[in-house]
Amino acid sequence: LHHSSKLIELRTLDALLRSLRDRHLIVAARLRRTRDYWKWHVDISGGYIGSFVHALRQQVMTVLPSWMGDDSRDRNQREYELATATWERESVWLGKVERLLLERPEEMEAGDLLTVVDDSKQKQSSWWNGYANNGEGGDASSKASMASSVKFFLKSKNRMWIRQTEGWSQKAREIIKDSLDETISSSFTHTKESGELDKDEARTSNLCAESRFLNQWATYDEKTSDTYSWLTVLSLVDYAAVPKRAGERRQFQISGLTAQIKRYDFLGIPSSALLLAAANSLHDNVIAPHKQEIVDFVKGVFTAIWGILEFRFYTPMKDIVLDLLNRRPRMVDPFALLNEQTSLDNMLMDLGVGDGTRQSRSAALAAASRMYEQEVSGGALRGIFRGKVAQLMLIQIQQLKADLLMAMDQIDNLVDANRLNVQLVASIPAVLILFFGARAFYLFWSSARMKDFRLPHDVHADMSDYLKKVEECLVLSNYQLDAPGPTAMEEGTEVPVARAEACLRPKEMGQLLLLLHSYLTLLDYMSPPFPSKQSDSIHQSVQNLFMQGQMSTTRQLELLKVIQSKHANLLKYI
Repeated sequence: LHHSSKLIELRTLDALLRSLRDRHLIVAARLRRTRDYWKWHVDISGGYIGSFVHALRQQVMTVLPSWMGDDSRDRNQREYELATATWERESVWLGKVERLLLERPEEMEAGDLLTVVDDSKQKQSSWWNGYANNGEGGDASSKASMASSVKFFLKSKNRMWIRQTEGWSQKAREIIKDSLDETISSSFTHTKESGELDKDEARTSNLCAESRFLNQWATYDEKTSDTYSWLTVLSLVDYAAVPKRAGERRQFQISGLTAQIKRYDFLGIPSSALLLAAANSLHDNVIAPHKQEIVDFVKGVFTAIWGILEFRFYTPMKDIVLDLLNRRPRMVDPFALLNEQTSLDNMLMDLGVGDGTRQSRSAALAAASRMYEQEVSGGALRGIFRGKVAQLMLIQIQQLKADLLMAMDQIDNLVDANRLNVQLVASIPAVLILFFGARAFYLFWSSARMKDFRLPHDVHADMSDYLKKVEECLVLSNYQLDAPGPTAMEEGTEVPVARAEACLRPKEMGQLLLLLHSYLTLLDYMSPPFPSKQSDSIHQSVQNLFMQGQMSTTRQLELLKVIQSKHANLLKYI
């Protein structure tokens, strides 16, 4: 039970630390954006625009000194330094939490549990023998299992694991308590009690209720050992990123303005009621008078969109499928052509110039043409009333019909042979629309998620800059290796102290985590167009940078080269 309780506490504290790390990442990212914001203002105020504004301010102060406040350059510099200091503090806390997570004791492997009870004793020769011996050997089996368990947990390795777990759990509680105390003290104003108190009582009274609770929880107080106390700590950790830190102020923030509007109550009327009244006024004065126009416009838009889809996508694709399945109707019916040719042969046979077969059709038509010439040369009217001119004219009309259907059949064969090629050419605009439309949609979607319109190549360049900054951070963290210094004992041999401490310090680890978090955020925003397989591979490599235990910066630099090579391959997909 003692071992199980320590294991449960270990896993719970690990989950709390991971949640706290995520909250520090969110706050550090916010502070970095605020720091860049004020840095831009400092750069602007120190340039030509700032010089011009400063000179103009000096002229106004000579006339109206009471109207001018503090110098904008000094205010920008103060805000920049405050944001930088707060950002560095959050980086330190982020590094402390991550470093403690990397020092987490490893849990017992599942294979070790099988050694508690021998496998051979668990096997039964048959179901009946096992059922018959269940009552007789049950107590003996339980005693043997208990003895094996006691023997297993009394091993030096397991007793060492329990001591390591207790020490790590105590550190985790202290880190969570100190971090949340720092958040509470920097985000809220303590309410001081009135009256004269001594120093200890004043210090205790100035603490928030949450801080007093965290102090009791970190010292394993019996009052904070129940489930409700753990849920309270979890709620405090979840809320850690919500309060604004010192240095997050900006000159103008839309989010702050909207929050003030939502909290504003005019004469006790909630802001939601004012919003409903404004929406009702907009509907009555703008939407309702032009309802039919809006409906017609929307219908026209949908009709135009459906026309494009039908003409450029549906019809070409349907024709291609029908051509592949040989289900397209022909312009000439083969039966109609055969019927007209048979009728022509029969008419020639009735005239006495053919035998009614296809082979004699050409000779019969030539003889009918000579006969028509003879009839017309003897007189057209005479040939009509007393000769065979009328019959010969019908034969010529039938021949014209048969030749026309034969020509249409040849045209139909030619069109049918090239119809698939024509449909493929007609589908090229649809393919181009899909290709460039998908790229434009992915670009718009990624820009909307990032809340910043940037081209994929620019985002890839920013990601490359993040990786270069990560490499610079790892290289600068190892600068002490180049300088000789005192030695320390490591496994019985003397090694330089710098080599023994060739790992990241909390501040450096926090900055490294923030840079990698920014890189992975952009990678997630750009997936797609970046393939998910390559993105998952990069995610896994980045996770390997922070494996269980302290990895040296030299190995991290080698692994970073692998990540940079994978990142360079992403250019093929944009």
